[in-house]
Amino acid sequence: MSRLGLYFCAPYALFVAACIGFAILGNVHYQGQFIALQLPIALQLALADAFGLGQAASNIAWPDAWWVFITPAFLLLYASGALIERGIVRRRALPPRSH
Repeated sequence: MSRLGLYFCAPYALFVAACIGFAILGNVHYQGQFIALQLPIALQLALADAFGLGQAASNIAWPDAWWVFITPAFLLLYASGALIERGIVRRRALPPRSH
């Protein structure tokens, strides 16, 4: 288990939780709820649109879109942190150079 990978995922998880909390507990109208629930996957939707998958992404139901877009985001964040942590551990394990 990579501690740095979990640290990379934590801010995104807090952002997702804050958006859900705002949509559910906030005293906002339907459009505000829609925007709050769209924020966690807005970047992923923009990337899908940039790659020509905007039409396919717009046909996905909201609960499914969350699984389709949020799960890879967490995997990417965790993998990034794990790779950086592995590099740091590997660098520390190298014997010092002798000149």
